[in-house]
Amino acid sequence: MKKEIKRNAWARFCRKFSANNMFRDINISFNDKTRNNVELSGEYPLMGLTLEKKGRFIDGIILYAGQAAPEKLTQPVFSIKEPEKVVIEKNKDGIDCRLQVQTKNGGFTTIELNGDSGNNRYQDFVREVAYSMYERRGFSHGNDMNDWLEAERKVKKAGQMFA
Repeated sequence: MKKEIKRNAWARFCRKFSANNMFRDINISFNDKTRNNVELSGEYPLMGLTLEKKGRFIDGIILYAGQAAPEKLTQPVFSIKEPEKVVIEKNKDGIDCRLQVQTKNGGFTTIELNGDSGNNRYQDFVREVAYSMYERRGFSHGNDMNDWLEAERKVKKAGQMFA
């Protein structure tokens, strides 16, 4: 089932979409006005979407992904300039599976959502961050619980940016 999101609801949609799909794996494909196709996929989870504004006007939609570096858990990975139309597609169970954004110049971006956004993916991301902290300490043992708790705190704080 596809549903177009009205422009005046984009800000609310971005917050809801981010909350519902945080930590899900994503694949991005972009077709520009000359129909050149670029595909981006990575091992980093979706953190959220935000609107980029110039004054009162929406100039873009920014997609953020998570990365295991404890000092910078969220990173903007893709910016869609001059969005014109936003369409969300849900699977038969009512779960978001694809987001499409058409731009004013005729290009479009498709974000495929893979897996679930449940507790398992959250735990995997916390584990990656905790391991990164362990690695940065030179693999010195004895701080695993502190690393885990600090990683959880940082991941929760990063997720609040999109709430």
